[in-house]
Amino acid sequence: MTRKHLPTRRVQVTARCRRGQVHTRRGATLIEAVLATVLLGMVAATLASAVSYMTASQRRMQQRLGAAELANRLMLMYMDDQDAMPSKSLPIEYDMDMFRWTMQVDPVKFTMAQLPPEAEDNAIGSGVNFGRIRLVSIKVWLSEDQGGARGFSTEFPNAQLTRLIDPLALSNPDSLQTMIDSPGGMERLFERLMELDAAGGGGAP
Repeated sequence: MTRKHLPTRRVQVTARCRRGQVHTRRGATLIEAVLATVLLGMVAATLASAVSYMTASQRRMQQRLGAAELANRLMLMYMDDQDAMPSKSLPIEYDMDMFRWTMQVDPVKFTMAQLPPEAEDNAIGSGVNFGRIRLVSIKVWLSEDQGGARGFSTEFPNAQLTRLIDPLALSNPDSLQTMIDSPGGMERLFERLMELDAAGGGGAP
């Protein structure tokens, strides 16, 4: 055998080996393709469910924050001018949502600590009129038009704010002047004073 025939035999042997390798490869069966499709669908559904849950959770957090901000604004409005409060029978639009609200005002009874006789005259706040202090509670919740309820329920985004308030101690120095300058402001101020006196607002208990 001469050397010039060696390259040809090597090429033939290499080609045979390659053809043998091609014949030994196994393709994916129909069952494997179906299982891969099902697994891919399950992973996609899980991811979609997680994204949907996170979006809904973030939305409810935004609604709770809106309810808290609205409750705080209503409290400030009550402190500035009780007659300027919106109607409780109508929902209030705040940001992208509608909220309902309610308010309850209750008198407060203070139990004072017993002081020695010589310290009663020098006690701080001994001349404060505690009888006019009121406990104001405001509840705000998501309206039924937004998937909430017409009545208050903790199942939906809500906020509750409670505060002790002196009706005559306005939070804004300009609030008193604004009330006096408004039509019928003086009459409302005197009516408020009369109501407090009629409720027994004289002196500390």
